[in-house]
Amino acid sequence: MLTTERAAGNFAYNSSDGSSPFVNERFSSSRGTGEAWSLVWRYKKFLAIVITVGALLSLLLSFALPAEYAATSAIVFDRNDTRPYEAVVEAQKQERDKSSMDTELDIIRSRVFMGTVVDALNLVADPFYNSYLSVAEPNALSLAVRRISGWFLGGEERDGRRSPTKRIISETAQRDRAITTLLGTFTVDRKGDSLALTITVRQPSPIQAAAVADAIARHYVEWTSNLKSVATSETIKYLRQQSDELAVSITKREREIAAFTATSDLTFDPKDDLLRARTEQLNEQFTLARVDEAGEWAKVNEAKARLASGGEEDIGKVVTSDLLTSLRTEGARLQRLRGQLTSKFGNNHPLVIDADAEIASNRKMILDEASRILQELENNARVASIRVKNFEQAVSVLQDRVQSRNLAEIRRRELERDLLSEQKRYDAVELRLSALDPDREQFKATAMVSSFAEVPVQPSFPQPLFIFGAGLVGSSLLALMGMIILDNLDSRIHSSKTVSAILGRPNIVSVPGCALKHDVAKETGSRLLADENSGLAIAARTLCLAWKTIDSSPGSKVVMFTSTSRRDGKTMLSVAMAASAQREGLSTILVDLSAGAVNAYSVTSSRGLANSPIAGSDLKHMVTRSPSYPFLDVLTGRPSLQQYRELFNALRQHYDLVIVDTPATDTAQDAIWLSAHVDSIFVIGVLHKTRQAALVDLVERLNLNHAFIIGGIINSAADHGSSVKRIDWTIARNMLASLRVFSLKRST
Repeated sequence: MLTTERAAGNFAYNSSDGSSPFVNERFSSSRGTGEAWSLVWRYKKFLAIVITVGALLSLLLSFALPAEYAATSAIVFDRNDTRPYEAVVEAQKQERDKSSMDTELDIIRSRVFMGTVVDALNLVADPFYNSYLSVAEPNALSLAVRRISGWFLGGEERDGRRSPTKRIISETAQRDRAITTLLGTFTVDRKGDSLALTITVRQPSPIQAAAVADAIARHYVEWTSNLKSVATSETIKYLRQQSDELAVSITKREREIAAFTATSDLTFDPKDDLLRARTEQLNEQFTLARVDEAGEWAKVNEAKARLASGGEEDIGKVVTSDLLTSLRTEGARLQRLRGQLTSKFGNNHPLVIDADAEIASNRKMILDEASRILQELENNARVASIRVKNFEQAVSVLQDRVQSRNLAEIRRRELERDLLSEQKRYDAVELRLSALDPDREQFKATAMVSSFAEVPVQPSFPQPLFIFGAGLVGSSLLALMGMIILDNLDSRIHSSKTVSAILGRPNIVSVPGCALKHDVAKETGSRLLADENSGLAIAARTLCLAWKTIDSSPGSKVVMFTSTSRRDGKTMLSVAMAASAQREGLSTILVDLSAGAVNAYSVTSSRGLANSPIAGSDLKHMVTRSPSYPFLDVLTGRPSLQQYRELFNALRQHYDLVIVDTPATDTAQDAIWLSAHVDSIFVIGVLHKTRQAALVDLVERLNLNHAFIIGGIINSAADHGSSVKRIDWTIARNMLASLRVFSLKRST
């Protein structure tokens, strides 16, 4: 079982959640100007091809399209729209507003009006407007083709007679086709609230375009005037017919009213109606009689109530007469006399007794007189009641006669209302006839042609400069969209930030273009010896410095290089770092486990491991010197599975630095399981080649063994210009990142 003594959480992030401070920091940042320019530069060929093709196609299109000329005419409408045929007075002279102008636009674009223009200009005979002409009258080539096809298919006789299946286009269909084409070749519009309509006709022929534009404008004015004239004439004709019919109807109704009045014994003047006057007089008398009857019976009832109460004083308040008045006066005198005698002589004096007798006699006479007067009141009340009954009977008889007369009056008034309605309609018709002036033959048009079309000398379409500019802009936008789509679909690595985000470790160095070829490994030593300031030499020294700074724990000497695919420069970087460390005075050995044709073994004559037993003394005969760099020890081949731990322990005792070059993970999985036996790992990625998914898979599998990844190495295989400057800047950035990681390591 693979084991390691390194702490699992010091330098490797947990593969279960895949998060690290580097990942969050990298992916949270947005793209800036540099990234955008890098993206454009990456797809420069694609952008150039799409933009060039689009510009060339637009240029060819501008010259290939047929020329089209535009002719413009204008119509101006009056502010007031006179409509003499309208029934409403307010609508006969109405100001034009936006809705009326929109209606004029719809009318001038209608197929009905366009049909009149087609008929007036005989556009059915024009092949440009009537495309059926080419079918109805084929040329010689089409006739020959038809004859040959009829020869084989039997659609035409061999003697040259016409085929009975020849297509025949009706005149109505040809006219509709001409109308449709005309509608598609002209436009009409207006600006804001203007009363002017602008008519624009586009055609290949400039002369015909101007002629059609003028014809549409002139014909619209004439057509609307004719429509108004026809509408007015029809209105006059209708009004005259209505006037004659109403005159006959009025005469007929007047005769009906006269005959009905004579039959029903009616009068036209209310003053001549004796029955109604008698009825009104009798009603007045009947009302007075009922009032008198009520008054008489009221007196009788009140007098009876007074008599029933038994007081002659109360009776006097109801009934009066001269005798009753004198008797009441005499009774008052006798009362005074009795009072004097009683006070003077007492109640039993004869004079007092005589006075009492006279008072009683006076009272009896008063009662008798009151009874007589009451009887007289009753008689008067009965007479009033009889008089009321007589009036009631007379009124009932008159009411029956009046009711029958009222029904006749209702019918006559109905006839009179009908007659009045007919008279009002007749008056309105005569008023409209007088306003229309039937003797006038012409009506003023409410529109006029304000501008006739000028024959165009320059085509309005196509405009080569505009089409070329539009094509250039459109192809540029299309290229940018395609670039964005391709970039979203592209899963390769294009920047060091992506590698750092995936590894969760900083990018140590970016090596200028050094993709591994057949002769790269042989030339690596000579290149380092020839130029110490080359990009490869600087990158090798940077790798040594990063290894010494970051992986400085005791006993950490074994460094492994790995990548996701072949020809990523892995062997070259291993040789370069080993050579650079050897020059710095470190005893270094390169362990080449790669099985490919291009590896360190191909430049050595090593006898290899070859399943030989490994011991401290046995390493000497296995190690060889590289012919490209004679001071570098190289150990090639693959030991057995049990020898890896013994091999690396033995190498740690004899060398200061052990560099292991493993096969790419797409060909073998040795690097995954060797990660548990090495001290640190460099992961190599190639710009525009290494897939992000492959790199993520590699990192996740390395984390299974808690491998310590020092950092990433970017092989800028596609970047050749200004590579040394980028290496210098990369060294500065990566040194800062290395110091940061080193401080984190010390703190943990």
